[in-house]
Amino acid sequence: MWVYDLETLRILDVNEVACRKYGYSRDEFLALTIRDIRPPEDVPLVEESVRTTPAQTFNSGVWRHRLKDGTLINVEITSHEMIYMGRRTRFVCPIDVTQRVRAEAALREREAGLRRAQLVARLGHVITGLGGAFESWSESLPPLVGLDPEQMPRSTREWMNQLLHPDDRAAFRAKTLEAAVTGARVDVEYRLIRPDGSIVHLQQVIEPLDGHAEGPARWFSTIQDVTEQKQAEARMLRLNDELEQRVLQRTAQLRVTNHELAVAKVSAERANRAKSEFLSNMSHELRTPLNAIIGFGQLLNAADGTPRTSEKQAAFVGHIVKAGRHLLTLINEILDLAQIEAGRLSIVMDRLPLADVLGECEAMIEPLAAQRDIHLQFAHPGGATVTADRTRLKQVLLNLLSNALKYNREHGTVVVECSRPNAERVRISVRDSGIGLRADQIDALFQPFNRLGQEAGTAEGTGIGLVVTKRLIELMGGAIGAASTPGRGSEFWVELRAGDAAQESMSAVAPTTAHAGTSTDEASTAAQVATVLCVEDNPASLKLVQEVLASRADVQLLSASNGRLGVELARAHLPSVILMDNNMPEMSGREAQAILRNDPRTAGIPIIALSASAMVGAADSGTAAGFFRYLTKPFDVADLLAALDDALKLVASR
Repeated sequence: MWVYDLETLRILDVNEVACRKYGYSRDEFLALTIRDIRPPEDVPLVEESVRTTPAQTFNSGVWRHRLKDGTLINVEITSHEMIYMGRRTRFVCPIDVTQRVRAEAALREREAGLRRAQLVARLGHVITGLGGAFESWSESLPPLVGLDPEQMPRSTREWMNQLLHPDDRAAFRAKTLEAAVTGARVDVEYRLIRPDGSIVHLQQVIEPLDGHAEGPARWFSTIQDVTEQKQAEARMLRLNDELEQRVLQRTAQLRVTNHELAVAKVSAERANRAKSEFLSNMSHELRTPLNAIIGFGQLLNAADGTPRTSEKQAAFVGHIVKAGRHLLTLINEILDLAQIEAGRLSIVMDRLPLADVLGECEAMIEPLAAQRDIHLQFAHPGGATVTADRTRLKQVLLNLLSNALKYNREHGTVVVECSRPNAERVRISVRDSGIGLRADQIDALFQPFNRLGQEAGTAEGTGIGLVVTKRLIELMGGAIGAASTPGRGSEFWVELRAGDAAQESMSAVAPTTAHAGTSTDEASTAAQVATVLCVEDNPASLKLVQEVLASRADVQLLSASNGRLGVELARAHLPSVILMDNNMPEMSGREAQAILRNDPRTAGIPIIALSASAMVGAADSGTAAGFFRYLTKPFDVADLLAALDDALKLVASR
């Protein structure tokens, strides 16, 4: 079976059976058009058939196909049109009927031979007189029935009693009496048993030869051996039965194939949607830190005469560096994930002392814990060993530890424990005292770019670290899991193959504690003429907007960290203009804009979209949905100010 494009005639898909039958590899087959498997002299007919065959034609007859080695075969084509890979195509199921065609040709030849045999060896005749006596017969008649001339019966009665099959004698007697009484031509078929026991089928035509006033006196009987014809009819019936069975089987296979194609189509559509969502999320995550980098860079480079203190410039640089590091982490994790998915990530498995690996991780994570005054407690694994890649195992553990610190509460704890679920496995658990996760959040843990609602928090993240962690653990033959109690914390664990089968003691040691203070950013706004509401979940992006508008004496800025809060503030303060991010927790910017547009109190407020979604058609779709302007992150400061001025002019003109 295969599918070909009705425009180009190129073969788009083929099954393995066809590849083997035609002698091509799959790649070779997919490089062909349907012209290439036809004899050159048949190509015009093929092209004409493609143009004229109706869409629902299921059988287009028998064609000649050419195998890779040049051999020609006869195939019966069953096909119908379908949409495949977005193209107008035809699904083809060719059945090899070469043997059947040859058999049919042989049957035709045998029938012609039988006609010729009427003039030579396959026909005989006998002349019968009154009383049924044989007066004479042709020389071909004795060999026809397997007798020597001297063994020939001498009358119709002897012919019937000596040679005819017992089951056919009554019918033969009735026909001969009919011929004698009516004087008309009579045809009769019967079986004859030769002396050697073989049975032949004969067809006899009895015709009056001459007669007198009382009726015919003599009859001429033409006797034809129709054994081969009877056998051919039986074979044809058998072939027809076999062909019907094959058609039923092919039809059933076609149904199965159509079902598989439908399932494959659904799977491909699902994969395409997942790819689009991944690319959209990745674009958003890349553009968010780029927005801060480019925006604060523009502020540092602005020549508008606005004085900026060294502290403010240092803050701008700090935002740029922080966003750059976040961007670097994101890119590294995306590259890791891409390498894993492409199967190009090298894993070097070794027998590792677990104490060494945990010690290195503790030393690296301790300064981060000290910054938030989080207590670390590492269990001592004794002499336990695991089979893993040292670098990748450290990457996995550091990611889990970093998350445990990042999403923990101030002065919280992180506990690392080791255990042996069985003699073959070692489990490493990382338990924190954070806010915990709900069951639905646990189910979505390992989805790319899903931060489980933490996008609006102060802790930066990419949402793909756990995806990479899971892939790495699985590449090393391990497993990963999580459990959590909302309000009490979460526990993440990984299991790896033990380096040996011996039971080893695991004992806890005193916790390692670090202390550090925290810092906060303060910002203030002065009362201005026009109120601008900025709805933005990303702190760096919000800070950028604040700095852009800090030099504007004609506006005062309000801010909201999600769409729901933005709607509430808009209804409470009725701002002149709203700057609205799109991808936010609780309520997206587009949803918030629709709510405000349908509220008579806020319907006239111009809403400028600030979105990291740069997919094709996003801007047109946004303006069609009712946004006043649609700016894509990272946006140009001048573009933002120009859009704001246009919105304020619109409001002033009303």
